Amino acid sequence: MEPVIKDVRAQMPNYQTYKDWQREGEIRGIAVHHSATVNFSTGAPTGDATSFFNYHVNVRGWNHGGYNYVITGSGVIEYALDDKIAAYHAGFKDADNSEALEYGQYWNNHYLAICLSGWFSDNRTYQDSGGNTQRIPNQYTSPTAAQTESLLALIQNLRKKYNIPVENVRGHRELRGNGTTCPGYNLDPAQLRAKLKELDQAPPPVDPQPVVKPGEHVVLLPDTDKYFDAAMAYIWKFEPDVSFAADAAVGRWKYVTAVGDPDDISESQLARLRAGGSLLVGRGAGEPAAARTRLDGLVEKNLRFLPSPPAPQPEPQKYTVQAGDSLSAIAQRFYGQASLWTVIFEANRNTLSEPSRIRPGQVLIIPPKPA
Repeated sequence: MEPVIKDVRAQMPNYQTYKDWQREGEIRGIAVHHSATVNFSTGAPTGDATSFFNYHVNVRGWNHGGYNYVITGSGVIEYALDDKIAAYHAGFKDADNSEALEYGQYWNNHYLAICLSGWFSDNRTYQDSGGNTQRIPNQYTSPTAAQTESLLALIQNLRKKYNIPVENVRGHRELRGNGTTCPGYNLDPAQLRAKLKELDQAPPPVDPQPVVKPGEHVVLLPDTDKYFDAAMAYIWKFEPDVSFAADAAVGRWKYVTAVGDPDDISESQLARLRAGGSLLVGRGAGEPAAARTRLDGLVEKNLRFLPSPPAPQPEPQKYTVQAGDSLSAIAQRFYGQASLWTVIFEANRNTLSEPSRIRPGQVLIIPPKPA
């Protein structure tokens, strides 16, 4: 999950003045922020590193911007301030050092700052030109899928680079001495850390074309009369072992290429091979002529292994609204996260005019939980 990072450091205002500065102390953690900048008409995230740094430098009078990285609403990661420079993101006044936080600058000196464009809370308001309070639509109140993907990839990259424990990935509001709701109530730092722990524990992806040692790869031909000729060129090229009994192959080979339809070798048999330790299990399905075409195509491309089929996408569910229900309660029930009510609302726009206007007996479409 290597992130794609756009280096915009040299484009930031006042860059030549501070580009050689150094932070005081080692990098020990990562702080996640939101910009609280949105389109008032839609609620969509607005702003990027240039607009944020221009505000910080030219309006607030800072030497440089407040974040090391900015993630735009479309998921673009902008490298805005060198890691070696302390960003102005979480300092606070502590003149007598009563908090023992290096006069309020501990977080700036030791934590990298990542800011996501957007405002991740419900019921947002703003003051119009006449001084009247106006509501912002309850849309885009959580990070976009692209932002979430980029955030996870960036954090994992920085954690590896600086040996940062997952406990030191924190939301702005979790930094002692900072009175703020940042990065918004709909971005839960605890859930972010839980996801990072899942990524830490996930097994490394299997290379679809690994280097194979003799005896590690087998071609399964459960119906030899039907498929042997179809697999001949493939076997001649790659010299795998050949077996005719799928159940006897469990636990014996690291890589398995099964030739035959589900009637010849079932999905449950393939599942047993995976459970038995086979890392890569593929199927060359179809009638013999189709299987030959596919296998011969791999030979021509010098590819030993068949590409894995795409994972089936979960189907939306239906739910009948009960008395006392709300979209947030339904989201909590199906997703385990009340803030994902917007997913349900967007999927039912044709029948819902307002999030609060649901009625008992109404049938809602419940999309799969966002990744």
